[in-house]
Amino acid sequence: MWRTLQRVLGICAALVLATFSVATNASADQSNRGKGVIKVLTYNVYEGTDFEEVLGAQTFPEFLEGVQLALNNVKATNPPLRMRAIAHQIAITQPDLVGLEEVTTWRVGPGPNPSAVAFDMLQELLDALAAQGQHYVPVVVVHGFDIQAPLPDLTTFVEATDSDVILARSDENLHFSNTQTAPFSTQLTVPTFVGPVTIVEGWAAVDVTFREQSLRFVITHLQPFAPQAPVTLQIQEAQAAELVLGPANTALPVIIAGDFNADASHPLDPTFATYQEMISFGFDDSWAATHPNELGFTCCQLADLSNMVSTLSQRIDFIFFRGQIRPLSSRLAAAETHERIDGLWPSDHAGVRATLLAGVH
Repeated sequence: MWRTLQRVLGICAALVLATFSVATNASADQSNRGKGVIKVLTYNVYEGTDFEEVLGAQTFPEFLEGVQLALNNVKATNPPLRMRAIAHQIAITQPDLVGLEEVTTWRVGPGPNPSAVAFDMLQELLDALAAQGQHYVPVVVVHGFDIQAPLPDLTTFVEATDSDVILARSDENLHFSNTQTAPFSTQLTVPTFVGPVTIVEGWAAVDVTFREQSLRFVITHLQPFAPQAPVTLQIQEAQAAELVLGPANTALPVIIAGDFNADASHPLDPTFATYQEMISFGFDDSWAATHPNELGFTCCQLADLSNMVSTLSQRIDFIFFRGQIRPLSSRLAAAETHERIDGLWPSDHAGVRATLLAGVH
């Protein structure tokens, strides 16, 4: 969503490919039965707006109209439909652990603190997974920003509550302990016509025991960089350091997944420094390790998701690992045109899948 701060700041083929992928991965699972193989997916599912008109408003009427336009865009991107598409992407490889960003609940109703839920993306995704025969439960939920603003009639309010979520397969023998969540101590605050808004980003972590192996799984969403606000890069780098020195500071093998808003595909981009920061702390990048000569773009489709041709041009979503873990494979999710659904991309990001082997040097 907050890539806006950088700017102002078919289906049948997919099902055939999905069937092939599930069969192939099932075969691989059988050959690795009893070993420490774990499958992971990270996906920024997109809350449905970039808030461009809101952040760019120069007058209060423009701000009110921006809120209306943002809500209109959320509706146009059809979150329930997209959550079904993302559930399908999860079903393709049936990862053991899923890290999700921008899992947003939208409420619209009279007065401040509206109670009527327009879209609950987590529940919509869980319902879609269940309908597709997939067994997943939320293990950890970390809440980010919670913002609300009036519509032009000044009586109807819109509220957006952002969350990052760890899902896990409930039909696998996975055991969880030591769940942790926290906002970063360094955050960005931006002025708006209804007062300053802090863009709360954070992390969630859980220790996972499976097939006689243990590791720590961490998810996050870092502050985007806005060239016109250099402090945003400093915030992003500080958040990455806090991540490594906080939840990743363990003797366990560690997997960190999420939207880092740091472009690994363009070394001249200022945010490449954040990517290099993670590498300097001893982390390896699952995509780079398994696709050393492929760009693997993950961001970003146009805000309304209706573009016919993919506009992915950055690689900012990662599955990092450190310790006794070896990557076996990595793939993108919903990066190809045939993976659109009813003319929409499932998200403005592509997801990243990885299969890793724990317990090896």
